[in-house]
Parts: sequence; structure tokens; C-alpha cells
Amino acid sequence: MLAASGLSFSRNDEPVFGPLDFHPRAGRVVTRQRLRPAYSPAELANVYQQPHDASRWPDHVERVQRSIDFIRQDLGPVERAADLSCGNGAIIDGIEANVRIKGDYAPGYPITGPIEDTLAALEPVDLLICSETLEHLDDPDAVLRLARAKARCLFVSTPVGEATDENPEHYWGWGLDDIADMLFAAGFEDLHLRVLPLGYYTFQLWTAL
Repeated sequence: MLAASGLSFSRNDEPVFGPLDFHPRAGRVVTRQRLRPAYSPAELANVYQQPHDASRWPDHVERVQRSIDFIRQDLGPVERAADLSCGNGAIIDGIEANVRIKGDYAPGYPITGPIEDTLAALEPVDLLICSETLEHLDDPDAVLRLARAKARCLFVSTPVGEATDENPEHYWGWGLDDIADMLFAAGFEDLHLRVLPLGYYTFQLWTAL
């Protein structure tokens, strides 16, 4: 599991190098699977009427803070950062960046619309944040390839082992190996991972260069 070179793993903020010893909770599926067909544009507009506000749920508040801490510790200050699915903007506001570019699918920011379009139009950045985004996308692999072309560094967070369609926004469930494979296939070579068990979800947090 996760034996590819260029990968490090940490649990509880302590770095671990070598074989991964994380196991999802009993009954969780850890292989990539499609959870639902893609929505139509009209359905998407109904699902994403406003940017996501992570402050409504305590586990997401902690996830956001851990994400900020991970980025600051692993990547440090950057000149230009972008988050085109930024919700309430808490992560990009919490990192060290001289230029912050914010957008979302839902209206409310100067940059709005599908990330496939807004990322294609983005000028190159030092850091692209994709927090709780990939599982919402019809073709996450294409977005990761585009992210490789647009960003020197990438931050990703996504649930581990989601196996049901209970969340109407999520198209995909996957394990740690699946995301590692997707990042390597997109052209990222140096991956760092933290696993964060919180409430209903266990989250996988990645930095990729």
C-alpha cells in the first residue's frame, strides 16, 4: 500500500516514512467507486446555491484548521495562492500568501463557475487548494492534470473510503491508494499525507509538488 517513491505519511502530526499502517474503520470501502451519475447544469445550480460554510460543523472546523496548519508547516509562505472551490474562504485566508485568489462554483465571488473552467482560465500560481473538492467532480483526474499545469504545489483533502451515496454532493468514494495514484498519474512527484479521523468522516490531507 502506498509504496511508490516520493511519499511520506504522518499521523497526529508526527511524520512517518515507509509502509503505511493506517486502516479505515470496519466496514468502510477503500477502493475507488462512482457513487452517482453526474448532475445536469440545472441540478448542479440547485445543489450548489451558495458557497459551503464549513463553520457549521465542528468536525469541519477542525479539518479546516488542520489543513491550514499542514499547509503552513509543509509548504510555508507562498507568493500566489488560489482556491477555486473555497466555500467560506477559511483555508486560503489562514495560510501565508501575498496574493489570494478566491472562487467557487456557487455565486458569491468574483470568480464563479465549474472549476474545470475557472482553473483553465487561471494564471499560474504557487499553490492551488482543492479542499473537499475532488469527490464533487465528474472527472477529477482531468482537474488534477490541469492543476499540475497551473500550480507549483497542490493541497488536497477528501474523505477516506466513502462507500454510500448518502451525501448528495459526492460523486466519488476512494481510499488513500486511489488518491496517491491519481496524484502521481497527474504528474505530481513528492506527496505528503496526513490522515485525520473526525466525526462521521475520516479525511485524507495531501500536499503535492
